[in-house]
This record gives sequence, structure tokens and C-alpha cells, in this order.
Amino acid sequence: MNLFVLSQLGNVRGHVGWLASYDFEQVLVDTCGATLIYPERNNKIRFLKRFRHRIFKSWFKVEDLPSLPQGPNVLLVTGISPDALLMMPALGSLTKKFDLRIAYLFDVYKPCDLDKKVILDFDYLFFPIAEIAYKVNKIFSVNTGFLPHAFNSLEFASGQQHRCIDVISYGRSNLDLHKQLQANFNQPGTEGIYYHTSFSGAQVNSYKEHRMLLAKLLEKSKISLCFEPSQDKRFEGYSPLLTRWLEGFAAGCAIVGKKPFGQGVDNLINWPSSTIDIPDNPSDWIPFFEGLLGDSERLTAISQRNYSECLLRHDWRYRLKDMFQTLNLPIPERLDNELLQLRQKAEFNLAKV
Repeated sequence: MNLFVLSQLGNVRGHVGWLASYDFEQVLVDTCGATLIYPERNNKIRFLKRFRHRIFKSWFKVEDLPSLPQGPNVLLVTGISPDALLMMPALGSLTKKFDLRIAYLFDVYKPCDLDKKVILDFDYLFFPIAEIAYKVNKIFSVNTGFLPHAFNSLEFASGQQHRCIDVISYGRSNLDLHKQLQANFNQPGTEGIYYHTSFSGAQVNSYKEHRMLLAKLLEKSKISLCFEPSQDKRFEGYSPLLTRWLEGFAAGCAIVGKKPFGQGVDNLINWPSSTIDIPDNPSDWIPFFEGLLGDSERLTAISQRNYSECLLRHDWRYRLKDMFQTLNLPIPERLDNELLQLRQKAEFNLAKV
């Protein structure tokens, strides 16, 4: 099997929200030998969306089309926004030469934003939100599948126990909780350490460097804050399991906040204390955190369980195997070998507990 990945990542400039897409691509290349294709945006049609199919072939253009070897040849279109599907027409006549055309879209919360003319050219579409996969299937009568978010645990997971950061928070958070933690942990004379982002910009200089730094910060943290996102306008009321949970699990953090309630989430994180809900009453928050941080035995048990469960369930390699099996595609030998490595790391960790 030859895997070609048509990626939207080349059209963004270091936006931190695309880190999960970067991780996914790294595993596709390293584990499956995928060929990445980064099309350029066709700026001539920025303001002609309504007539793009009549006047232009694509919103995007690819300067050097790849040559297809003996098959099967699989095209995987991946990106965050619905516009990712509009990259495929940039391949021109090469599109029809692929044996299979599939897509994996990270952040689609309005199925109506998907382009019907393009979507029907795909054999299968995967989404990390079960409800969206179901709706797209019903609206467009195309094959869809639920493929949850994952993480590159094989490379970045860490089960170490020496942790010098008490609580870490990054990205979306609870502002009222932030104020309390800042006031009680980060004042002169206090012993606790609450690490949080203190800037509002979303740009990073290097996805690779940002991933390595974030992984290091998390592996040094006892607690990572994660809140289900349904109240955020962007998520349209959906409450999926997001990458930040998996980053925390892989680093051996205890996850504290509010557990997501989307379809299928319970089965993904159904071990004890996978997410510890904070009390509803704000006056109980600081005593709650102080009590949890003071219970080193419980934190150690949670850390080891989260780390092991991520190795056993939530690496991108498991998702790729599920995808290939759904499509009746062969499993690359290296993928099988790395899945074995994940299980061995988890078993070794559990044997120490």
C-alpha cells in the first residue's frame, strides 16, 4: 500500500491549534512511509467562492504532482476546516487514479459547511466526533466513520514520577479557577507552582519545538486542567474528547476539570479517575486542589494508570490500524511492530506498579 497525504497544514503559519494535525502527519510519515503533499492556496479565487467550480478547477494548486507506483495507492486528505476537502481537485486527473480516496477532518462542527460537489468524490470520511460522522452520513449519503483524537504516545509518553509543577493550564481554561489558582499558588511566599500561559497569541515558531516543550512541561506536572468544550461557540454544543486529555494522559498527569460527555467518550476514558471533576462550588476549589496535591499516593496511582491507558488505547497507531481495517487495507509491518512496542511499554509500567 502506498499512502499519499494531501495536507492542509502547509497553508497555516504556526498556529498552535494545528499541533494535533502535525502529530498525526509525523506518525503517518514515520510509521506508514506516507508521502506528504502540501498544496498552495489559489489566491485568485479568494473572493469568488460562489463560482469557483465554474471558473477555476480548485481553491488550491499543486506544483509538482507525485507519480503513482504500483498500487494500491491511497489518498488521504487531512486538515482542520471543511475547506480541506477543496484541496483534492488541485490534483486534477491524478485524483481518479487513486484506488481509494479518504479524508480525516479534525474540526468540523457544522456538516452543512462541507461542499457537496467535492464530498461525493470521496470513498470514506472519518471524523473525531461520533455525532458529526453520523450527521455527514445522513446528509450526504457517504461512508463515514468515527475515529477519535489520538496522540503520538510512542515518542512522547512519559511515566516519570518526579514532578515539580503542581498544576498546568494551557489554551482554553476556566477564568475564575485561574484567578484562584494564581492567587493561592503563584504569590510570593507560597510553595505551590501553577504554570499557565500568560499570553494570548496563537502562533508558534516551530511545531516540533512546541511539541517537545509542551511534552516536557506536562511530564513535570502533577495535574493538568481540562474542561469539556461545549460552552465554547466554536464547538456548536458538541463535547468531544480533545487532544489535551491525551497529552495529559501520556505525560502521566492527573486530569482535573470537567469530563466531556459526547457520544462514545465514556468508552474511551472509562477507567477510574480518568477525569476528576472539580467541585461545583467555587469556594471548594482551593481546598479540593490542596487535598488532591497532598495525597501523593493517589496521584501516583492515577499517573501510572493514565500513562498506561494512553499507551494501550490512544496512540495514533491504534487509530490508523482501525482506519485501515475499516477500509480492508493491509496493515504496514512497521505499524504492527510499533503497536507491539506500545503494549510492551504499558506492560512494563504496569509490572512496576
